[in-house]
Amino acid sequence: MGLVFYYLTVLVILGGWFALYRLWRKRVDDDAAAGASFEFERLGRQDPDLIEGLDLPGFTAIYARVVTPRAPAHILMAAGIFLLFVPIILGTTTLTIRLMEVTGVIPQPAAAAQQLKLTADGIKLVREADLDALQYILQGWGGFFFFFSLLLFWALVFFWVMRRFHSKRPGSLRDEILRAR
Repeated sequence: MGLVFYYLTVLVILGGWFALYRLWRKRVDDDAAAGASFEFERLGRQDPDLIEGLDLPGFTAIYARVVTPRAPAHILMAAGIFLLFVPIILGTTTLTIRLMEVTGVIPQPAAAAQQLKLTADGIKLVREADLDALQYILQGWGGFFFFFSLLLFWALVFFWVMRRFHSKRPGSLRDEILRAR
């Protein structure tokens, strides 16, 4: 039930962000269309060979691709990917930790807690210690795995989104017009 509530909340948040993005994008597209008509007329006077064979709607599409900011769409994409896949990453991390405990790669908290003792100088290895207190400490250290798995996942999402952002970057207006021919 908690996972369903999480995904419903995420979908509402992402839907709100997407609605705000669409409003912003409509305004930007309107500004780009106005700028494209002005630029089309200017290029028609100064460099008619460059826009030869292009009509105003085709030029407007090229102009909008060049001047429209792309970062908000990529930020929304990165946040959406991260929020949608967080439960999967946390579940995978939990499964990995359990498998490591079962196979003995990392000790069970109770077994490790019996070998630790808190002193004024820090934590020392001993044979016996207060099991309850030390088990809570060791379980708290488990957050380390979850934190770094989320950090690694965010870095991978950020890497993929920024790679996409830069690989799909348009050139200058002149380059894009020449490429469209």
